Amino acid sequence: MSVINQMLKDLEQRSPESNGLAVQPANTNLPHSPIKIVGITAFLMLIICFASFYVWQLITENKVLRAGQKTSELNSAQQSSQVKVAQNVSHAQSVSENIPAPVYAKINTNKVVTAKLKQAVEFAPATVLRQSKNHAVKITEPQVPPKQIKKNNISRVTPTKKAQVISDDHKHSGSVTSHSHDITSTEKVKATANRMSVSRRQLSADELAKQKLVLAEKALAANQISKAEKLLEDAIIIKPGDSQTRKKLAALWFGRQAYQDAVNLLSQGISLNSKDSGLREMKARIYLKQGLFTAALDSLKPLAQLKNEQYQIMLANTAQQAEQNEVAVQAYEVLIAMQPDKGRWYLGLAVLYDKNSQFYLATVAYKKALTKNDLSVSSEQFVEQRLQAIGQ
Repeated sequence: MSVINQMLKDLEQRSPESNGLAVQPANTNLPHSPIKIVGITAFLMLIICFASFYVWQLITENKVLRAGQKTSELNSAQQSSQVKVAQNVSHAQSVSENIPAPVYAKINTNKVVTAKLKQAVEFAPATVLRQSKNHAVKITEPQVPPKQIKKNNISRVTPTKKAQVISDDHKHSGSVTSHSHDITSTEKVKATANRMSVSRRQLSADELAKQKLVLAEKALAANQISKAEKLLEDAIIIKPGDSQTRKKLAALWFGRQAYQDAVNLLSQGISLNSKDSGLREMKARIYLKQGLFTAALDSLKPLAQLKNEQYQIMLANTAQQAEQNEVAVQAYEVLIAMQPDKGRWYLGLAVLYDKNSQFYLATVAYKKALTKNDLSVSSEQFVEQRLQAIGQ
């Protein structure tokens, strides 16, 4: 029994040690070393910093290269412009040599003459040699740059102002370098920079419509009918009250037998200006072309009292075709009131009365027509025949 108890005690002592040994490996695997974490983090931060610095350096170099390219382009453009300016200056010098310029002189033999010439812009030096009896004085002459040459190849070059030439009659015993002259200029050279400004101005409605009409005329001359129609439509949209443009477009549509479109266009114009006789006449002609006599007469009747010979003649003829003789009689009465010395109006009125079997009125009108002495021979014969027939 003692042996067994001893073994049990040994087992009890060994079991806690084995349990502790079993737990230790599990605990050692769980925690991580903080030093490793800090090291890895620092390494990653360094990599990110190096990468950012490299990208920033690439961007900076790219900007520097672009700036260098721009400066080189500007330098080349400036060089080319300087070459052009030099060419223009040389051309101006060659032109100015052939142009006479006024010369002013001032003599001063007692005082030293000093030259004062002011120039506000860059200039090309030229020399004017003044010769006296015993010496020669060289004067530097500034030249004003010429004006810009316009695009129409007509250059207007302003001649450079000549320096004043000084005449001197006194002599010097010494050398030329030991004596100086003070040249006083009577006129200061003023150079102003030439400026050309380009501004855009919006066209007014009248100007835009006129431009459309000019283009339409050119299109018609080139036999481009559809283009002309489109331009005329645009002009009418801009200026709806332009009856002449409306009639031109209606005539084009009438020419290609678009009768209804032409009638609608003219009706719109009449609604805007009901007293426009030209639109009514054209509308009536379109109806007459289609054989619509009543519609043609209806378009003319609102201006039945208009004092216009052509309009009243058309009204009288249209009324006869529409078999409305009363309207035709009124038209001839208006014509007689306008031109009482014309026998043809009395003749037309007499024929209407004759058709309506109003023989007394027809006889009076026939006789008045003969008294005017302006009928043709055939018309006079017709009147005499009708008077004889009515008298019987």
